[in-house]
Amino acid sequence: MPGTSSGSWRVLVTRPAGQADAIMAGLHEAGFAAVHVPVLSITPLPLSEAAKRQLLNVDECHAVFFVSPNAARLGCAALADVWPQWPVGVHWLAVGEATAAVLHEAGLPAEAPPEGFNSEAVLALPCLQSLADKRVMILRGDGGRPLFADTLRDRGASVHTIALYQRDCASDFRWPDGRLDAVLVTSVESWHCLHERAAAELQGPLIIAGSERIAQVIRAAGYPRLQVAASPHDEDMLACLKTCLERKNR
Repeated sequence: MPGTSSGSWRVLVTRPAGQADAIMAGLHEAGFAAVHVPVLSITPLPLSEAAKRQLLNVDECHAVFFVSPNAARLGCAALADVWPQWPVGVHWLAVGEATAAVLHEAGLPAEAPPEGFNSEAVLALPCLQSLADKRVMILRGDGGRPLFADTLRDRGASVHTIALYQRDCASDFRWPDGRLDAVLVTSVESWHCLHERAAAELQGPLIIAGSERIAQVIRAAGYPRLQVAASPHDEDMLACLKTCLERKNR
């Protein structure tokens, strides 16, 4: 990568539209030249009658897990339609700080893991250790890993999953003109879309993966110029990028 300062590094942010403001601001503040091209589109899904009944009975749940900020935004809106006041006695679980912030803004006392910010970290929370005869609701996008729900069932829980949105490859994605020094990848789904549309272009820049799980998929596709952030959250992605810059400047 050319250059020895953050100002000479051009960084591609691939988050969906409406979810990149914070990381873009952080990059600009740190002196990076940031470019935002969404690689995924997020489309809300209509709720089935069964899903509406489950939301109406959310007060019977031991815990409700929101898997992303999108799930938190759409889930809170759907719950607010049937619950003018939030039910008490429910553990409102967030995958990480960004998701918890959405829940807190809606007035829900969110619980999130202190570190890790993934399904495994949430599964380690004390409230999810003894689940015999308890109900847990998962609010998420369409698809995804079955690990969380399967583990809850193994612990004795009755699990209800509601898909609130679907993720698709952005139809208008276009690789930006000019040199790129780094690309930020924050989900496996976004990597698949990115690789499908720009496999050759990705050989040049350093790729910052938001987790080891994402990194494994990228390595398997043959991209060794890779660094792994502590989590996909903005602060960790930016910290990893800064560390890469510091190493280069030594």
